[in-house]
This record gives sequence, C-alpha cells and structure tokens, in this order.
Amino acid sequence: MSDSKKQHLMYIRQFASCLISSLILLVSTGLNAQGYRIEMDIKGLSGDTLLLGEYFTSRMVPKDTLILDKNGTGVFEKETAFQGGLYLIYISPEKYFDFLIGDDQQFSIKADAANLAGSVKFTGSEDNHLFQEYKSFLQKKRIELTGVQSNLSSLSSSADSARVQDKVEEINLEMETYMNDFEMQHNALFVNKFIGATREPFPPKELLNGTRRHDDSIRYFYQKDHYLDRFDPFDVRLLHTPIYEGKIKNYIDKVIVQHPDSIIIAVDFLLEGAKIDEDLYRYMLITLFNHFAESKIMGMDVVYFHIAEYYYIPDATWSSSDFLNKLKENLHKNKSTLIGQKAPNVNLRKIQAEHFQMAAQHAAIKKDPHIGEDFFIHDIEASFTIIYFWEGDCGHCKKSTPALYEVYSRLKEKDVKVLSVHAVNSITGKEMWVDFVNEHGLYDWINCWSPYSNDFRKLYNLQSYPQLFILDRDKKIVAKRVTPEQAEKIINNLIAIESKNKP
Repeated sequence: MSDSKKQHLMYIRQFASCLISSLILLVSTGLNAQGYRIEMDIKGLSGDTLLLGEYFTSRMVPKDTLILDKNGTGVFEKETAFQGGLYLIYISPEKYFDFLIGDDQQFSIKADAANLAGSVKFTGSEDNHLFQEYKSFLQKKRIELTGVQSNLSSLSSSADSARVQDKVEEINLEMETYMNDFEMQHNALFVNKFIGATREPFPPKELLNGTRRHDDSIRYFYQKDHYLDRFDPFDVRLLHTPIYEGKIKNYIDKVIVQHPDSIIIAVDFLLEGAKIDEDLYRYMLITLFNHFAESKIMGMDVVYFHIAEYYYIPDATWSSSDFLNKLKENLHKNKSTLIGQKAPNVNLRKIQAEHFQMAAQHAAIKKDPHIGEDFFIHDIEASFTIIYFWEGDCGHCKKSTPALYEVYSRLKEKDVKVLSVHAVNSITGKEMWVDFVNEHGLYDWINCWSPYSNDFRKLYNLQSYPQLFILDRDKKIVAKRVTPEQAEKIINNLIAIESKNKP
C-alpha cells in the first residue's frame, strides 16, 4: 500500500472515530428506555394472529406476535425498545401495512380489516401521523400528474403541449415545495430522515437554464456532490428499511467515479463510519466484500482485495478460519498483479526470428534450450508493453495468438511492444513453440520464454492461458486479462487521452 493511501486511511479512521463517539451518544439517548407498547384495534378481526416484523434491508424479520381478543384488540409490548426503522403489521399475504418506528414507541393503531391499508389511523405517533399525511398528499399529486400527462399524446398544437408541460412543471414544483417545507418543519423526526433518504438530489432550476437544460453532466456532478445531503449511511435506522441497500449500491456504482482509487476512498468512508454499530458494520462489510467479489469490471479486484486486507481478514470474526486462510492466500497470489502496481520484473530469454527459421530445418536446433538473450521486463522501453502468456497446445491460445499478432501489426507504429511469452519451458514445449511461430509467421514481436525457471507463473498468478497484461511506460499494469481486441481499444483510448492532455 502506498504512503498516500496509508495517510488517507489513517485520516478516514480518525474522522470515523470522532464520528462514532458522537453518534453513539445520539443513539444511546435516542432509544426509548421504556421499551415498546403498541396497542392494536382492528375492526373485523377476532382471535386472529398478528405478526409484527421489521425490515432489514430487503428482508422482513419477524419480531413479535399477538393474538387479538374477540373484539380485535391486543397489545404488542416488551421492555426492550426496537431499533428504529420501517416495520409492518402482517395478517395474511393480502392484508398488511407498513409503519415507522422512531423515538415514539408507545402508540396505538386503529384499522378496519375490510380496508386495512386505507383505514389505518395512528394515535401517539407523530412520525406515523405525518407519514400518512405525506403519502396522502403525494398520492393525490401523482394522480393529478398522471391525468395531465395522459393528454400529451392527443394534443395537436405546440401551444397546447406547452400549456400541459407548464402544468406538469407546476405540479412537480408543488410536490418539491411540499417536501422541502416538510423537511424544514420536521427535521428532528425519523419520518423526515426516512423520507429524505428516498429523495434523489436534483439540480435547482437556475443550473439548468437555456442550453444547459439537458446537460447530463450537470445532473451527475450535482448528484455526486449532494447524494449524502439527505441520506445518512450511518443512521442505523435506515438499515432497517427496504431503501438502504439500493442507496448504498447506487452510491458505489453510479455516484462515485468508477476508478479503483475513487471507489476505495468511498469504501473506506463507508466501512469506517459503519463501525458505529455492530450490525451496520457487519452488513456493510459483507455487502461491499461480496459486491466487488462478484464484479466483472476490470480493476475492481483492487477494491475487493483492499477490503479483504484491511477489513474482512482482520474483522470478519464470523467467517471460518478455513475461508480466511484461503482469502489470505488468494490476496498474496494476486497482490503483485493488481492494476496500478508495477509489473513483476521477471527475467526472460528472447529468441530471434532467425533461430525459429533455422530450427524448422534442424531438429537439434529446435530442441536447444540455451539459445537466446536474457533480459528483464522493465528493460523494455515503450509507451505501452503487452505481456502475453500462452501455450502452443492451448485451444484458446491457437485462436488468440494470431489475433494478437494482427493487433500488434496496427499498434507497433504507436510505440507498442509485445512480449510473447511461451509458458511451457520443456524441450517438448520449445518444439511445439517453434512449430507454431513458424506456421503463423510470428517473427516481428519479442518471442521469449523462461527456460530455467517457473517463477513467472507464481508472480503473475497464471492459472490458465492465455493471459494478457498491458503496462504503461513506467511498467505499471493498466489492464489485464483482456482479449487482443480489447487491448487494442484500451491502448488507443489511453493514447488519445495522453494526446488530449498534452500542453
């Protein structure tokens, strides 16, 4: 890990330590010491069983049950308070409703089983009273908006369309104004935190005037700067809602610049801050660890192994020692070839074209393992270096190797060199290599191998073939495990970027 990354991680941890100390105080004082008491009165039910469940991200977790009396009344009651979040009362797959639990955990709910969701009334819970009002207002406005928009397709004149668009903007402004006023008036309540987390940041009208109206970059950078204004990833109560996981993954995948260095900064921020709460940290660590383990995007293994090294291996006490040991081994195998690292500087032996041509006529020359000139990978001077590991009897290699040679013929004038490394270092392997090079006329790049050592396999973690790595001028890995066609696109894009950035 570089000194700059270590300093960054130290800063994040110091920041998180201060944050955790203050938030623990808030959480400990916010929980209701008297436990919870929720009185139920549901008309039309008699002797029925109610289930009280909480959301843990997208899952529903049962927390308590209650058998109503003959009048449809009963009480959920315990001495230990609930963690705040979104909860539900469940009767059957067709009959259930959601409600919020914040600091007020002693209240009553009245409803009619004939119209359960539409008849729910809360007494003693300001969070839920306001939540009901909020949902009612937005539903009314959405119906109004749908009605106005449905007329657009039938309008023939631009003037009529403009009037409808003005009406749409007017309704949207009413909704936005209502939500902003709601936020200002009820800032201390959990209902405001929950509703705020559901809102996406949208640039104000003055930023989208004139030709900038449809500028996606303005929307992106505004969202990037303001995504966490209303969504607090360290509010444990939001973990107990269905919106939390989607918000976290959207932040990682769409809000943060998709470069390993930027994502690692965001990951450190989330993981260090999540240490406020054991469940939150465990969830955050497992979610991010699995997310990047499953990523198919090149370079995201850098993030995965960063999480593994600095968080999962030291902190995931719930994982088996066998899994952690395998993870440590996998980290060790891959660490030297992560994107951004300097490529391992192995010693190889270069074979000139004349030797292959002569070997075609003389069996002794074909078998000779001593011919050639030794060099180190870092000795190669080029704007970009492709290291290509392959085997002559590998089915994929037989297609990929000539394809890469064609790519090289287009790139060599751009100061790109290819190290074509034959990975089989036996006499039989050399004979096979010579035959393949001669058959396809692969003379114009650097044909090389390692006749006396297999260290290169370990250093480059070569489990299968072919394997292709792209290095920049400083021999840092900029791409790996890509096809020849992808390599060409990557190098051309990097050349274009370099050219654009030149003064």
